[in-house]
Amino acid sequence: MKIAICDDKETFHKILKEYLDEYSVLHHLDTDYYDYSCGRDLLASTIKHDLIFMDYQMEGLDGLETSDMLRQRKINVPIIFLTSYPHVVFDAFKVNAYRFLVKPVEKDKLFDAMDSYLRQLDDSNYILVKTDDVTKRINIHDIVYAEASGKYCYIRDGEESILYKGTLNEVEKMLPQDMFFRSHRTYLVGLRHIVSHDSANILFDNNERALISKMKLSPFKKAFSDFIRRYAF
Repeated sequence: MKIAICDDKETFHKILKEYLDEYSVLHHLDTDYYDYSCGRDLLASTIKHDLIFMDYQMEGLDGLETSDMLRQRKINVPIIFLTSYPHVVFDAFKVNAYRFLVKPVEKDKLFDAMDSYLRQLDDSNYILVKTDDVTKRINIHDIVYAEASGKYCYIRDGEESILYKGTLNEVEKMLPQDMFFRSHRTYLVGLRHIVSHDSANILFDNNERALISKMKLSPFKKAFSDFIRRYAF
C-alpha cells in the first residue's frame, strides 16, 4: 500500500508513521510511505498513491486547495484530512474527503479510519446494476445520488449517470441505510457526497443538487448529523 503524508511538520510525519507501522503489522500490510512537506510537492509527484493523509493548514497551498487540484485532475484517491480545527469538517466534504481526523491524532481513531478504508476495498462495497446491454460494477462510495426516471432510475457516480433498469426502491434496498437517505420520492442521496443543504435542496461535491421534501427534512437532518459524527473521528 502506497501512503502519502502531506504535512509541513516533520515531527507529525514520524508520529503518524509509527502508528501506521503498528497498524500494518497487526493487519499484515506491506506499506510504503511518501513524505511531502507542502501541497505543491504532492501535486508534482508521479506516484499513484493508494491513500493520502492531508494536513489542512500548510504554507502556500493549503490542504483544501491541494485536494481540489487533485480532484480536478480526476485523481480520486481517498484523502484523510488532518487538522487542529474540527469546525472545518464541512470544507472537507467539498473535495470528497474520505475521513477527517483531529490533531493530535489518537491512535484508536486512526485505526478506526484505516479499518474503514480497508473495508471499502472489499467486494461487499460494490453493487451490480443492469443497464441496456451490460451489468456494471459500482463502488457504493462513489455513488453521489440516484434519481427516479419513470419506471427506471439513474445512478450518478463520480464519472457518469448510469441508467439502471430497475426502480429507485430496488436501488435503495441494495445500499446501506447509514450511508444513503431517501430525501424525496425521486431522490436517494449519498450522505458522504453532501457539501451543504437548506430546507429544500441538497448540494453535492460535484455541484449537482437534489430535492428534500418537507416530510423528510427532519429525519434527513438527523441522518446527516449522525453520518458526520461517524465521519469526523
